[in-house]
Amino acid sequence: MEERKNKRLPVEVGCWLVEMDEASCVYTLNVSDTGVSVITDLLLPVGRTVHLQFFTPASAEAVTVEAEVVWNRLEPEGSMGLRFLSVDEQKRNVIREFIRLEQQRKNP
Repeated sequence: MEERKNKRLPVEVGCWLVEMDEASCVYTLNVSDTGVSVITDLLLPVGRTVHLQFFTPASAEAVTVEAEVVWNRLEPEGSMGLRFLSVDEQKRNVIREFIRLEQQRKNP
C-alpha cells in the first residue's frame, strides 16, 4: 500500500482547468494541500502546467492554483492527478481550511 505524505480527502467540487484562453469544467475526486485528482474528458499530457480554479466556503473569490499534470488515465473514467506548484502560504491555508471543513462536514 502506498504511503502518502499528505492525506487525501475524497471530495466532489466543481472547478475549472484553465489553459491558455480555454477553460474546462472538471470535478475533483480527492484533494490534499499539495494536489488534487480530477475527473475530466480533457486528458492533458504528463508535465503540462495548467491553472486550477475553484471556490471554497472560505474564499469569496475563486482560488487559482498553478498545477502540473503528474498522471492521467482513461479507465475507469477520464481522470488526472495534478500537483500544486508555487502555492503561497495564503492559498495553502485556504486549501487546508477547505479540507478541514470538508472533513467536518463528512464526519460530524
